[in-house]
Amino acid sequence: MADLNFGASEEVQTPEALNLGTDTTSQLVETPSNSSVNTNGLSEEELNDANKIKVTIADYKTPLIILFGAPSCGKTMTLVRLTRYLQSKGYTVQPETSFRPSYDTNYKTMCDNFDLMINSEDAAQSTSKISFMLVQVMQKGRPLCQILEGPGEYYFNPGDPKAAFPRYVNAIINSNNRKIWAIMLEPDSTNNRMDVEERKNYVNKIHKLKSKIRPQDKIMFVFNKIDETPFVIGPGKINYKETMERAKFLYPNIFVPFANENPITKWFAPNNFDFVAFQTGDFSEAADGTLTFEEGHEVYPRKLWEIIQKRIRG
Repeated sequence: MADLNFGASEEVQTPEALNLGTDTTSQLVETPSNSSVNTNGLSEEELNDANKIKVTIADYKTPLIILFGAPSCGKTMTLVRLTRYLQSKGYTVQPETSFRPSYDTNYKTMCDNFDLMINSEDAAQSTSKISFMLVQVMQKGRPLCQILEGPGEYYFNPGDPKAAFPRYVNAIINSNNRKIWAIMLEPDSTNNRMDVEERKNYVNKIHKLKSKIRPQDKIMFVFNKIDETPFVIGPGKINYKETMERAKFLYPNIFVPFANENPITKWFAPNNFDFVAFQTGDFSEAADGTLTFEEGHEVYPRKLWEIIQKRIRG
């Protein structure tokens, strides 16, 4: 089974000792018996069985932002662009070194070279090396939130759309952290792994997620790659009505479980979610085949961060 630790350090601690709810597990992370580790840091055991994946979220008090989406939807570059924006505004963004076991030398390397990797012009360098990443956002030494990026295949696998969430994902769902689920959407022309049928399957997976999360969890739909649509009037100026309609067309019924059912408030707040358009930047292929990245207008990460701040403040 997968190990997801909350507040564990060098020894096993019970939920009672940590004053946590019984839905929170705390187990000692050990090096797997098969110590072979691939270039993305996962052990052979973890590669063969996602339920063996070991992660640790030591801070169970700071809100958790989960970037949730299909493979190649842009989660990693969203983390890169948001991190760049936050750092430019004086926030501290640093990786949580305890998130992956010590045998994951790739994760240690990412942590050691986080700023270099985040600010690299080589987009492929960022996207290919980040398999798992948990970062903490701080302001003047005070933690504001944690942002979790994980492989899209473990949230939704187009090759196995009915696969259950791995145990570590379920443990995150059931954790005591306040959570904001940033669910990624994208235009139909930008991801060849997501055809009409796969988008329908993705909607079913989102509905499954909704049935499992806590009522107090917040939902935010991020329509990424908005620059690949005709709905951009200018930097940050989006035809949101048409964008929402396009999302409904591409992902039929995706918003249905998130409708506001309150008989009074639903008339002026029909949805229990936020909806934001996003763009990371521009990508160009150099003569040597390297995919370079030039960050887009800061209005996009600023708007995304404003919504996150609003929700983590309650």
